[in-house]
Order: sequence, then C-alpha cells, then structure tokens
Amino acid sequence: MSRLARALTALTIVILFVASPLSSAMAQVRPPLPPGLKGKDLEKLRRQANNNNDRRKQEYEKKKKEEEERYHVVQIGLKFEVVQKKNFGSVKKSAPKKYKAQVSEYKKERDEAKKAGEKFKGLKPPGTIFKVLTRKGFKGQKEAKTYADNLRKKIDSKRKK
Repeated sequence: MSRLARALTALTIVILFVASPLSSAMAQVRPPLPPGLKGKDLEKLRRQANNNNDRRKQEYEKKKKEEEERYHVVQIGLKFEVVQKKNFGSVKKSAPKKYKAQVSEYKKERDEAKKAGEKFKGLKPPGTIFKVLTRKGFKGQKEAKTYADNLRKKIDSKRKK
C-alpha cells in the first residue's frame, strides 16, 4: 500500500470514529439565555418550564382517560351494541363468535323455510363483523343507546324496502 492510501484510510477512520460522536454532542447545545438572568431568576425560569411540561402531561392524561370512558356504538353483524372504548379489545375478540352465531341462525331459519316450502324473508347478516359507528363517542350510556336505537330503526327501514 502506498503512503497516500494509508493516510486516507487513517483520516477516514478518524473522521468516522472521532468526529461523529462530537457532532451529535454539538447539536445538543442549549440556546443562549436572555441577558441578565442569574441565580434565582435562572432557577425560576427552569422551574417554570418544568411546570409547563407537567401541566401538559396532566392534561394529556386527563384527556386520554376521558376518551377511554366514552361510549361508542359498535355494529356486530345485524346487532348494535354500546361499548366503552376501554372495552373495545374484548368486544372485538368476541365479535367473530357472535357473527358466526348470527350466520348459523340465519342459515337454520332459511333451511327450515325451504323445507316448509315457504319463501324466506329473513335478513342475512352483512359482511362486516366488527365496525365502530361513532368517531368521538358519547359521554353517557343513555345517549349512546338512543343513537344505537335510531340507527337500528333507520337501517331496519332500509332493509325492509
């Protein structure tokens, strides 16, 4: 190897392993403080920044808790249910079983009607197994139930046509 190649290799190693950690440390330099801040004023400024962060964190936690307490209307096959957001996981897991039960009930009724020689007028469950029908949800369970009943009436009237 020539001297030039060795020198370039050494320079590359120095740049990669020495300069890269220093460059990341340089990016973390704090902006300069306003002039005239010393001692207690500086501590007060820092405490104020920490209090703002704590306040934001508390507001976020409060908002998140309120969201989890809200009630949502969920469609599972033909049925509408009112569920709290924090219980979505368990309802979503049990939804396929409920949907399969609705489909099997539909098939059973249809087969009985065929055997009797009658025309079957029952409703086939839609393809959606689990669907959330509200975005923001409702604060109270009564409001959510009335909304679910209204949806049920609206959809039933459309299905009968």
